[in-house]
Amino acid sequence: MKIPHDKFCVLPWVSLEASPIGTVRPCCLAEEEIVDESGAKFDLATADLSVVQSSQYMQRLRQDFLDKKQPATCRKCWNEERSGRTSKRMHTLNRLKHMIPDAEWTVDARPLVFLDLKLGNICNLKCRICGSWSSSSFATEELQFLTPEKKKESFHYQMLRAGAWPKENTQFWGEISRVLDQIRYIEFTGGEPFMIQQHFDMLQEIVDLGIAHQVEIHYNTNGTNYPEKGPAIWRHFKTVEIALSIDDVGARFEYQRTNADWMQVQENVRRFRELRNEHTNIQLQVCTTVNVFNVAYLEAVANWIDRQGFDFVYWNMLHEAYYFSISTLPQEAKDIISQRLQAAQVSERNRLDFNNIIEFMQRGVSLDGRVLRMKVEDLDWKRRQDLRTDHPELAAAIGYNGPQR
Repeated sequence: MKIPHDKFCVLPWVSLEASPIGTVRPCCLAEEEIVDESGAKFDLATADLSVVQSSQYMQRLRQDFLDKKQPATCRKCWNEERSGRTSKRMHTLNRLKHMIPDAEWTVDARPLVFLDLKLGNICNLKCRICGSWSSSSFATEELQFLTPEKKKESFHYQMLRAGAWPKENTQFWGEISRVLDQIRYIEFTGGEPFMIQQHFDMLQEIVDLGIAHQVEIHYNTNGTNYPEKGPAIWRHFKTVEIALSIDDVGARFEYQRTNADWMQVQENVRRFRELRNEHTNIQLQVCTTVNVFNVAYLEAVANWIDRQGFDFVYWNMLHEAYYFSISTLPQEAKDIISQRLQAAQVSERNRLDFNNIIEFMQRGVSLDGRVLRMKVEDLDWKRRQDLRTDHPELAAAIGYNGPQR
C-alpha cells in the first residue's frame, strides 16, 4: 500500500466507528463526531453509511491529510507520536496494509474495509476510567444517587437510552448487510461485546455468505465473559484477535474495574489460551490502558503479562476523562511515579515502553490534582471503597485523604 506522505492516515478513507450511543466518527480516537451539512451529528438510527462516508465533513478531513495537515480532531495521535509512541494512525497503517490495494488517493472514500463497532453500552462492569457513555452499569449506578425528578433529565439516563440503539434500530443491520462484501476487518469493542448477542448474528450472516475466510475480527473484552457460542463461529474466519483489557492485577484490578472478579478473569485467560492452542486463527492479546490508577504499579502488570504468553501487547494511553490521564497528574506525583517506573524490574521490551510512558506523562500539562481527588472521592463514597487501601503510594502522591462524606 502506497501512501502520499509519512503523516498520512488511511482511516478517513476506509473506516467508520459506530460509537456506543450511535453516533459516528472516523476512528475511535477522533475528537469530533461526523456531522452533516447542517452541523447535526449523524445518527445510526437513520443514517446511510455511504452518505456518512461521502459527507462534506469527511471530504474536508481527507483533503487535510492530502494537504499534509494534522487535523485537530486527530490530536491524540499527534501527542502520542511526539512522545515516541506508536499511535493508532501508525498501528493502523501496518494493520491494514495487506487489505488496501494501491490506487490514487483523492477526497473520495474507498470501499469500507474496516468497521469499528461499539454496539451499544451494555456492560457488566463499572470501570473507574469509564462512564455512562460506554457502560450501562455505570449509568445505572449514577441514577441511584439522583432524585426521581432529576433522573430522566440526567446525562446518565440519556446515555442509558441512547446506548440501546442496536436493539431498537433494524435499519442499521440492513446497512451492515449491504456493505458486508466490502468488509475485511471488524473491531468489536463496547460496552462489553461478548454481552451483545446481535454481533454473533452478524458474524453468522458473514459465514452464511461464504466470505468469512476473508474477514478478520478483533475484540476488546474486559475478560469477565467467555462466550460459549463464539468458538463454533470464529473457526470460519481468517483471524480472530481477542484483546483482553487488563489494567492491573489482583485487588487493584477489582478496585479499578468494579464488579470484576480477578480469579474469574484469570480462568478465562486460561480458557482463551486453550482455544488459541486448538485453532490457529485465534490470537490472544492484551491491552493495558495506562491511567492514574495503575501507572505507579505497572511493574506488577508488565511482569504478569510476560507470564501469560500473549501474542501481542499494547500499552494504551488514556486521553478522555482528563483528570484520570497521567499527563495531567500534579508534577510532584509525576516525579515520584517516574522514579518508580525507572527502578522497575521489567524485561527489555517493557523498559522501552516504560520510557515512552514516562515521556508521555512528563510532556503533559500538570494540574493541581483537585479534580482528580474529587472524582476519586465521589466513587469511593458511592462504592464504599478507599483508594488508600490497595493504592497507598498513589494516594500519598496525589494527597488523597479518603472519602470525607
